[in-house]
Amino acid sequence: MSRHVAVVTGASRGIGREVARHFASRGYDLVLVARDESRLAAAAETLRADHGIAVESVAVDVCALADAARAVLDAVDRGGRLDVLVNAAGIFRFGTSVASVDDLDAMLRTNVLAIHNLCAACLDHLRQAEDGRIFNISSIAGVEPFAPVGGYAASKHALVGYGRSLAREQLPNGVKVTTLCPDVVDTDMGAGSGLPPEDMIAPADISRAIDFVMSLSPAAVVEHLTIGCKPATEGPRAQG
Repeated sequence: MSRHVAVVTGASRGIGREVARHFASRGYDLVLVARDESRLAAAAETLRADHGIAVESVAVDVCALADAARAVLDAVDRGGRLDVLVNAAGIFRFGTSVASVDDLDAMLRTNVLAIHNLCAACLDHLRQAEDGRIFNISSIAGVEPFAPVGGYAASKHALVGYGRSLAREQLPNGVKVTTLCPDVVDTDMGAGSGLPPEDMIAPADISRAIDFVMSLSPAAVVEHLTIGCKPATEGPRAQG
């Protein structure tokens, strides 16, 4: 029997890279997906060296829908199985009434459509796993309004709604779907929040949340999980 396999998007940096490290430390083979080929290759080489696992890099823009689905499925087919899909790729833009149509389109395409595309592509493989899992990384802006970031909140609210619906659709098929909604995480994307690093969520907390959800009994279902940080005040910090 081959080792468990996880696909992680946005894996060259931030939350995605941390989640990839987490699954590598658990002995999973990995399919890493990101646009930046050089950073992705460096992340893959580090994980191979540190954990002795098989890592395949897929350098593709997740918004190139057909190319992304084909490349990821080819990599999964070569590995022979898929147990976990983590959609960590995402983008952030400021703006509510002043948000440009192009920015809103880009966020909806990256934060919702690209995630649906890979979920749909991977479901057949996940249904064959003993404990198939999907983790979609949304944001606290997916469950709360923030005045300066309405476009981003729209995309993340859409992702929460999609993820919860997918969870109920796929539960009878043996696939559990959880949408994680963190407040500001200490990554490049969180740097513009104005919070000092000590007040942000550590990237490893996202891995701990995944570990917690996967450790629960088979009867337990976690459709979405919100992770706050301090201070809990409204402002331009909704960049989880």
